Formats: sequence, structure tokens, C-alpha cells
Amino acid sequence: MKSHTIQKLEHSKLKTTAASDEICIIFSSRCALGPFAKDLIKQSYVPLERKNHYAKAHFGFFDQKSKPWLLIEFTSNGINALEERWVLHDLMKSLQSSTACRKVLFYFESGCTGKDLILAEDIITTFSTALYDGSKWTSIRLFAEDPQGLTQKDTEYSTRFARQLEYRRWVNENPDSLTSLEIGARLSDFAKKHSCSMVTLDESRLKDERMNLLLSVGQAGKKSPSRLHILGHNLDQDKPPIALIGKGITFDSGGINLKPHESFVNCMKNDMGGAALFSQLFMGLVETGYKGPLLLLIPCCENAIDADSMKPGSVIKSRSGKSILIEHTDAEGRLILADAMSYAWDHYNPTHVYTAATLTTASLRQFSNYFTAVHFAEPSFKDTAARFAEMTGEQFTFWGTFLPFLNGNRTNAADLTNMGRLASHASMGGGSNVAAHFLREFAQGPYTHFDVFNSIWNWSGDYPGAHYGCTGAVFNTLWHTFRQES
Repeated sequence: MKSHTIQKLEHSKLKTTAASDEICIIFSSRCALGPFAKDLIKQSYVPLERKNHYAKAHFGFFDQKSKPWLLIEFTSNGINALEERWVLHDLMKSLQSSTACRKVLFYFESGCTGKDLILAEDIITTFSTALYDGSKWTSIRLFAEDPQGLTQKDTEYSTRFARQLEYRRWVNENPDSLTSLEIGARLSDFAKKHSCSMVTLDESRLKDERMNLLLSVGQAGKKSPSRLHILGHNLDQDKPPIALIGKGITFDSGGINLKPHESFVNCMKNDMGGAALFSQLFMGLVETGYKGPLLLLIPCCENAIDADSMKPGSVIKSRSGKSILIEHTDAEGRLILADAMSYAWDHYNPTHVYTAATLTTASLRQFSNYFTAVHFAEPSFKDTAARFAEMTGEQFTFWGTFLPFLNGNRTNAADLTNMGRLASHASMGGGSNVAAHFLREFAQGPYTHFDVFNSIWNWSGDYPGAHYGCTGAVFNTLWHTFRQES
């Protein structure tokens, strides 16, 4: 699939622009239907009208029985933009068999905003192939009465959408193809084309850097061995960079503590979702002229099951010097991130470190498929992200520090345990929080963590804009938030 461009078109010319074998999907102003939309509804075929909660789909034809159109109307505002995306997604799924058209034209009436563009993108991705390299739609065209007004808060929408698609592709790709070595090759290719610095630490250099946690997790991953990929953009500036660190477990078997089917082992190619999210975010920001110094670190490997696998009961000294009791080999993501965080602070002294990881299955129980947990966000970042989330239709739940979560990582056998837990009477909750507090033990300055396990994958089957695998969350919000802070 290619990214899209939006062309200007007066509504009076829409009829002649639309092709007879192309369905025209029309978005009208949320504030109030314009005269053009009202006139179309008067001409619609009422028996074909569909409704889902507060979203309506009106059908009609520009020319007798040819040139079909579908006008989307919201009769009221939802609780938030994510709910509105869900309502429309559910409606569009019910309309899949309503048209034989394989071409689609999206039209945005004057008064439409970036929220409407996101809804159109949902329709595009819902009907895409699993790797987003094809679609039900053989042709996709976008027109707007006021393109500048539509994209005034999303001027680089084409790059944003393209990078979000690539993020989905990486997560959905077969794990034997997207190995730690292949991730490095793709990042290296980008770095060369965009004058970014890049360093890759192999096993020998990781050993020299005392990155024992990353080495231990990947010591059985012969096809996808332990690597740390480091890309820099504008690092020659006087101020230190912002660091993005993404967990890159290219497949997670659970190791010796082998995952059962109930722990979603069949979906564990998604365990490099944090690496995919931050890699594509970094690349998109660089492509669109991010001005500040920016650092990307991708610790990656496969958590394989083998005679050489990391053993439960081991005590391993981290790069920071803290000893970790390995109580469970399926709590590996926090280990590789901890070493990468230590490396980033010691070598680059970043002003702020952000980590993204499919860190805990517990997040799916805690926060459902819809709300992404954000731990330790600064107030300004929290406010900015929440504001853009309302435009992009993504939702967060924010968490700060809490001593019981911190205490859950303590053990008498080492400085920390990788199987943090709350007291027995509270053990069914807080898994995402306890894991985040483990990572906070390695922070040497301002630090924010995104646990994206629950929202990155279409576990519920009804995440808006998704059909199989990666949902694309929370790329759009982070895109706008980091560009704002550039």
C-alpha cells in the first residue's frame, strides 16, 4: 500500500469526478451538516440506511444506479475519539458486503478535521492485507473541499501514515524474517540514506560493555542473536538528546518457562512491537526535519528455548552493577531494556529516556485492548499526549510512582527479581506497574515507559482500523507529541 495525498475539489465537481465503478465515501462537518450533505441525504435510499449507535451511513447514487455514494453522519459526539473510531469501524464491517465496488474515493466536506482523516485511514487499513502491501480497494483517492483546513494540525500526514503502516508491517512480519540481524540491516540502510550515525554492538562488544542481561536473554537465539542497534540524529548539537528505547524480542517462546498457548505464544512475533514503534517513529521524525538531537536504541534478540537458554534461578549482574535474580525466563523484556537504559545514560546522558515495550501480558487484563499504560510521564508530556490522543483516537491511562509497586521487585537473593509481584492478597493486579517500577530502578534521570502489549495487537478483534495483528496504536499520538516538542 502507498501513502495518500489529498487533492482539492469543490463539492459541485464531485459527481463528475467520481467513477461509475467507484464508491464515494463522504465525511461531513461534525459541527453541523452542510447544505451539500443535507441535500444528499434528501436523495438517499432510506431502506439502505444503516446505523450503529450514533453513526449513520446514508446511501445514494449520483447518476441513477451508477456512481454510488455513502455519507457518514455522527448524530452526536462520542465519549472520546477512540469510541467514535470504534463505532464507525463496527458500522463499516457490517457494510463490507454492501458494495461490489473495488475502488474508493474519500471526500471531506469543508469543516472536517484531522479526526475525520483518521476515520478514513481506518477504513483504508481495515480492508488491507495482513502486511499492508495490498487492499480490497484497487484504487484509493482522497479529495477535500478544504485540504489545508483538514490537515492544518497534521501537515506531514502522508509520512505519518506511511510510517504507521511500516510499523504494522514489522510487527506482522514472520519472526524468522525480521530477526535482530535484519532489523539492523534495515536501520543501517535508513541511517546511510539520511546521514544518521549508527553503531551496532554484537556479542563481543556487548560483553565488553558488560551487557549481561541482553546477552543472557539471547544466548539461545542463534538465528536472531543479541544485538544493540544505536542510531543518532543531530547528536552534534550542544544539548543532549532525547532517547527512544524499544524492546526488540523478535520471538518470545518464554524460554525455559515455556509459554502455554493461553499465554498467546502463537502471537509472540509481536514481542518486538516496541522496537517497531520507536524505529518507525524515529525514521518518520528524521524524514520530516526533526530539529533536536534524537537517539534510538534497539536491544534485540530471540528468547528461544534450547539447551543454551537462560536458566531460572540464575543471578545475573546487569550493566548498571545491580544483580538480578532470574525467577522466570518469560520476564525477559525488562532485562534487555535495563541494560540498554544503562548504556544510553552512560554514553549519551539523554535529557529524557522513553521506553516502549510489549512488556506484560498483565496489561491486557489491567487495561483491556483499548487503553495504553504510560508510566512516569512528565506533566507537560502527559497533557500534550492526551490532547493529541483526542484527535488521533488513541487513549492512555497514566501512572506515577507507588511504593508497593517498587517493593514488589525486591528479593533477598539479589538486588532485584525479574518476577516482581505484589503481596499475595493483591497479586492479581498491578503487573504492568510492577514491571515499570523494575525499569525505573535503572533510570538516571527523567524517564517514561509505555507498556503497549495490550493495545498493539488486535486481541479483541474489533480494534478500530485493524483486522489482523498490529493495530497501529499509539503511533499517531506519539508522532504529534514528539513533533510538538521538537
